[in-house]
Amino acid sequence: MTLMTRLLAVFALAVLLTVLIPTKAASPESWLGLPVTFSEDGYGFHPWPAKVIKDIKVHTPDPVTMNKGWVTPDWAAWITGGKTNRIQLEVDEIVAKPSSLLRFGTVDGKTTRKVTSLKFAKLKLLLGNTSISLPAGRMEFAEDGTLKRATIDIEQLVTLEAAPVDGKLVTFFKTGNWKWGVLSGLRFDQVVAQGSLTDDLILFDKIGATGLGGSVEGVVSIAVTDGFAVAGDIQLDKMSAQELLSGFFAGHTVQGTVTAKAKFSAAAKTLEELEKAVVTASGSYSAKSGSIDRFGLLEGIRRPNSGSAGGGLTRYQTLEGSFSGATGKSSAVSIRRLDGNNLQGSSSFQVSPEGKLQGTVSGSLRLPNGEVKARSMLLGGTVKAPDVVVP
Repeated sequence: MTLMTRLLAVFALAVLLTVLIPTKAASPESWLGLPVTFSEDGYGFHPWPAKVIKDIKVHTPDPVTMNKGWVTPDWAAWITGGKTNRIQLEVDEIVAKPSSLLRFGTVDGKTTRKVTSLKFAKLKLLLGNTSISLPAGRMEFAEDGTLKRATIDIEQLVTLEAAPVDGKLVTFFKTGNWKWGVLSGLRFDQVVAQGSLTDDLILFDKIGATGLGGSVEGVVSIAVTDGFAVAGDIQLDKMSAQELLSGFFAGHTVQGTVTAKAKFSAAAKTLEELEKAVVTASGSYSAKSGSIDRFGLLEGIRRPNSGSAGGGLTRYQTLEGSFSGATGKSSAVSIRRLDGNNLQGSSSFQVSPEGKLQGTVSGSLRLPNGEVKARSMLLGGTVKAPDVVVP
């Protein structure tokens, strides 16, 4: 340790002794007007001189607890204004309910210590009968000592923020290159979400995401009691059908630009299990200016006798329908309308988790002379190679 470092350490310790005394023999401290209790072991280095306190409890209706903390004066406030009641705090872990963090947004009564910043190594949020463990972050406080913002940055990829606003704990979430394990087909370049957090509900009511050539917006809620129950209502806009479906079925034959509305739900005991949970989804879709390769609708209408219609490329201007299903199970898909000018079609079929197709397809073709030929057929094969069969 250099001479200058030693002098700075002595100076810091001297300030600590004058600023942070009295100790536990004095009246209890209060932060935000709330009683604060702890046991004090004295002084140590972290890495500079600091007061070490243990078993910290901020007495909100549901107390906020911290196992161990290091307290130093807010040096900037002390040097510029002699505000000796302002402190900086660094703790190992905060355990709290969202409602308790919300309570940090108001001052109630006399405050003996104003916390200007708080760094934590971990944050355990108590939600329902379970909890979420989050990594290191920080809390910033306003001039009056109230909580202004809590922020967690995860490996420079994810940003989580929470702030008391108008009686709500408003949350903000931002990330890039994100996908949900059980719906890996939905891959996003960037996700931004805003909502609110209570003791039993995580709500993102403003979601915006980009990816797969288009965008997504919607609402997602996570109810928390004995586990996690997710419910979402989203809209996909102008996404690439090829990129979207490739995430679910490799080698599919559909191209175009897709807009869709979907509702989905999933439930699990833990967040880790939620990553692999069964997701149930249903909705409607509309695709524009695309094609379905190896889909022999036209050939089936023209075929003079029964049998497989063979391949072909079916182009469409509009493709509309609906879908429903669950991960790991067969899905039901309808093509309510396939509009290819003179060629029209519809279909109803099941898609197995392995990509096998089973259902019916109907089509009509308007000939140059005005005559219309129509036929109902069977649909089999796979998403890679659909097989239209004339019975």
